[in-house]
Amino acid sequence: MNRLNVKQTAGVELVRRAASEPAHPASQLDPRGHFRVEHWRGGKRINEYQFPNGITDEGKDQLLNAQFDAATQVTTWYLGLIDDLNFTSLSSGDIYDDINQAGNGWDEFTDYTDAGNGDSALTRPAWTPDPAASQSITNGSPVVFDVTASGTVKGVFVVGGGTAPETKGDHAVGSTLWATALFGSGDVPVQNGDQLKVTYTVSA
Repeated sequence: MNRLNVKQTAGVELVRRAASEPAHPASQLDPRGHFRVEHWRGGKRINEYQFPNGITDEGKDQLLNAQFDAATQVTTWYLGLIDDLNFTSLSSGDIYDDINQAGNGWDEFTDYTDAGNGDSALTRPAWTPDPAASQSITNGSPVVFDVTASGTVKGVFVVGGGTAPETKGDHAVGSTLWATALFGSGDVPVQNGDQLKVTYTVSA
């Protein structure tokens, strides 16, 4: 009788464990971004900054809609710089339509030329990543900002889609603000002739 009770108890315990444990290992989709920025002056690297981004609610919605609801895929993303002037805060609720507008707590720093687009003074540089590997995607060649005036850069943002996301100052409805980030070590003073070389990595 005692043996039967022991077996019954063991069987009940196995059933309890089976019911509480998932049938398959849990796997979560948790996209994360990370910037590495090299600061060059006079042909010499004077500093390097590494810091994570915050992906906006608008960016997450774009990802889900493009993958699961037949929304238009964003085929090219662009990087921009966040100005220290008029800065108050970043928020997950920031949107593309509010760049340089009252809705976001920051403005765009535009005193640079786009080295990857014929040194254009009008465009944001394109982020051109290599194919993803091991659940991570990054650009093998850095995005280069050639600074044309003194100022203070607060951080970096990523945009795409719509009609003119490559244009500095554009904030037309239809484009997406994917992510924003602040330099982790504090604001970065820049001067005419400086270069900011940016590598952006997204992992999931």
